Amino acid sequence: MAMPKVSVVIPTYNHARYVPWAVESVLRQSYPNLEIIVVNDGSTDDTARRLQAYENRIQVIYKSNGGTSNALNHGLQKATGDYICWLSADDMFLKGKLIQQVQLMETNPEVGFCYTSFIVIDENGLKKYTVTSDFHPTRQEMVVNLHRGCFINGSSVMMRSSALERVGPFDEGLPQAHDYELWFRFLRHFPSGFIREPLIAYRWHGENMSLHPATECIHMVQQRAIELFPEWLGDRS
Repeated sequence: MAMPKVSVVIPTYNHARYVPWAVESVLRQSYPNLEIIVVNDGSTDDTARRLQAYENRIQVIYKSNGGTSNALNHGLQKATGDYICWLSADDMFLKGKLIQQVQLMETNPEVGFCYTSFIVIDENGLKKYTVTSDFHPTRQEMVVNLHRGCFINGSSVMMRSSALERVGPFDEGLPQAHDYELWFRFLRHFPSGFIREPLIAYRWHGENMSLHPATECIHMVQQRAIELFPEWLGDRS
């Protein structure tokens, strides 16, 4: 029986230094039925030349700069996999990520997405520490606790394509927290899955967007969650 196809979307903007590490980390996965889509979101550095080395093994989409959510949606439109992952260009997959997540999703067909714990690395790829992500077994518990703050690392997520079609793409009106908002839409219809083992490396290099969180975006997402789950969150405005 053929193994389900996995699409990995890598949006990148001026991360020429790191994007080869991201691509290599996916190519090193033992999972055989795989497509890699890199979306070069108007980079002005050496990104295009760095990607030429992989031109026979990956798809590259070139577009003008439109932000991460816009780049992700461009990649999603091209993705043909049964499951979809996204990987930030400065992060890396660790050994066994894809095969473990596919096994979880295939064993639990009701799950819309799953995620993992992660390690934090520095700009040179050296491990700093491990983060064991939070998880709660019911949708209600997930929603209530996620509303307090996002504990899901986007690069660790695998989404079921059919579920993504139902909930819709990333909200391009959110310059940040677009992934946070998407998890609530998933949870409106589907339970989530979790692998406790750290299966991605999150790079902390001093230029991360999370250094300067857009609190207005976070508050907007949390308000939308209240409207989406009035039975669980009540009026917390």
